[in-house]
Amino acid sequence: MKLITRLLAVSSPLLLLIGCAGRTEFTPEGGPVTVGMPAQLSERERTHVMELDNALRSEGYQPVRHGAGELKLDFRIAEGPINTDTTIRLSEGRTVLAEGYGRGSGMPMIGRDKIADRSFQKAFGDFHSALPGAAAARTHGTEIRGSGDEMEYVY
Repeated sequence: MKLITRLLAVSSPLLLLIGCAGRTEFTPEGGPVTVGMPAQLSERERTHVMELDNALRSEGYQPVRHGAGELKLDFRIAEGPINTDTTIRLSEGRTVLAEGYGRGSGMPMIGRDKIADRSFQKAFGDFHSALPGAAAARTHGTEIRGSGDEMEYVY
């Protein structure tokens, strides 16, 4: 009996520490609207994602990693032999809050960086001009559901 009592006395603080170490999924009601960023990005997408992050933050949103946000950001740069298409879309469920699309074209294998940049800048311009502020997104139907991961997005 003494052995059991002693084991409980030693293990209780350890169990308490383990129980307190986990993160909760609580998001305060007055907190920023979170945007789940894409989990996997190509090299080309990684070169431009900081511009999206900065635009979202300037409008009052909080980007979070791996899609764990109240809103979802879809971002894709699709490169073909001639055209490069960029799609940027911020959505809540099936409702699209802002989007942008851009296409850059040129000779195959020549100046691909400029073509991709032209495509991104066109899509980013359309997306940024359509992007509602976080307060507007919250009042126009964005329901607070708790974000899960509140860590800053890591590129």
